[in-house]
Amino acid sequence: MARAFTLCTMAFTSLSDSSDLLEVTATEEASFQCMNPLFRIQWHTGATDLAQLLPRPSVHHDLLRCPLWNQKPSCCSTSLEPFQLRIFDAHRDRMEKQVQVLEEYLSLMVKLRGSEVFEDAVLLEQDFLDRAVDAMRTALSHAKPCILHFLAFVAGMVCFSCQPDWVDYVWRNPLGQVTGVNVDPNACIYVDRGCGAFGHTVQVAYLHVMETRLAKYPAASLPDFSMFFSREALCEWLRGTVAVHPLAFQPSEVLTRRLSREVPANRRMPQRHLDAPLGTSSSTPLPEAVVQATAIPTSLPLPQAPTGPSSPALAFDPAKDGLASDFRMQFAPG
Repeated sequence: MARAFTLCTMAFTSLSDSSDLLEVTATEEASFQCMNPLFRIQWHTGATDLAQLLPRPSVHHDLLRCPLWNQKPSCCSTSLEPFQLRIFDAHRDRMEKQVQVLEEYLSLMVKLRGSEVFEDAVLLEQDFLDRAVDAMRTALSHAKPCILHFLAFVAGMVCFSCQPDWVDYVWRNPLGQVTGVNVDPNACIYVDRGCGAFGHTVQVAYLHVMETRLAKYPAASLPDFSMFFSREALCEWLRGTVAVHPLAFQPSEVLTRRLSREVPANRRMPQRHLDAPLGTSSSTPLPEAVVQATAIPTSLPLPQAPTGPSSPALAFDPAKDGLASDFRMQFAPG
């Protein structure tokens, strides 16, 4: 189980690290306040056809996705919002896809009840299969609340790109790279409030599946939900994976931020990228020649945050900010 958790964490990490394949440069007026390394692919480049952060903090009154930042100096603008929505939808699609895999496995177990394999099995094996089916149904009944609570956390992390004082909330190493986000414990408690029952019942269901060969008969894999099995594992995952790697894009998808100003409400990430489990990727990296051809030429050095390592002075609650956001979804109350 620990190995599965590690693979899930590595998958999220590789998605974020791969974003550096796209050259991102800054304009002369850019300030480090709007250059949070967690959102590097959103940095201001000076191009007029890119969804990007502002070069320096500015006050807006019409932000829709992160309205908490209206009337405050922030790095967000309305031109960035279609891209922010795509990031949020990518996280939602990935989580919903994993739940769908669980539903499909349940369907296979139910169909097995009418097969010759089931009829030929001893009564005890049949009872074990029935118990696994019931446990899986119970787990799935708790999936939606968990998704809603988790996505509130995601929404808050997406809106963290608006924060001009991001340095006060993160750990940085001697190279100035962000190594951690000081996530408020209340954010973990909020997500666990919605995911605790799901994590417990999924773990029970998986144990019942392992009890009988009938439940293992379907030629399919069970998704990894080990991050929800305990509050400790959940908080570790939220802090060490989701918060540090808030973007959910494959390398070739980075270029999709060069898009129209509006994204339809039912727009989803391309299915070919979502069919792959968290530990693998079905996309093909862009050839280096294409990356270089589409990159904005470097003309000025990137402005940097104050050099040297630093520790956070404040704690950030992504769930709280997420509940105040608007990503076309009604989140569960705090």
